[in-house]
Amino acid sequence: MADTFQESLPDGSTVVPVILGSDKTMLSILSGDRSAWPVYLSIGNLSKAKRRSVKLNGLILIGLLPRCPNGPKTHTINIAYEESMATMLRPLEEPAKSRIKVLCADGRTHHAYPRIASFLADYPEQCNITGVKYGWCPRCEIDPDDMPGFNRRPRRRHPQ
Repeated sequence: MADTFQESLPDGSTVVPVILGSDKTMLSILSGDRSAWPVYLSIGNLSKAKRRSVKLNGLILIGLLPRCPNGPKTHTINIAYEESMATMLRPLEEPAKSRIKVLCADGRTHHAYPRIASFLADYPEQCNITGVKYGWCPRCEIDPDDMPGFNRRPRRRHPQ
């Protein structure tokens, strides 16, 4: 049995690590004080310089998750988030199972199998994704108010 997915692939095939990222964006210029979460996609086979370059399109906007109104319950918001992400990632399902042919830098055509490798997000987005209550540790069973030093900032000393 193969130790890794790469080893189980036929010769001439490669894994394409898919990197997803999201961060809250304010849309105040266009529509008042509203926010949304753009979801970006990149592949891990790109060098860091190419992935970060605006001119080379190393990041692709695949969708925009709107902010749900305050009315729905958390469970409803989580379902809406999961369904939205599933819809955005649905085009990757078939290539992940069967493969796609890609022209690589060596000039040869290879079979590629896309796999989600990571989801980059800051703490609030990580809480949304995992369903962990904001401000709580997913591993601790202690209420944040009972933790010594939690949310307590040292007093600032201003020069006289």
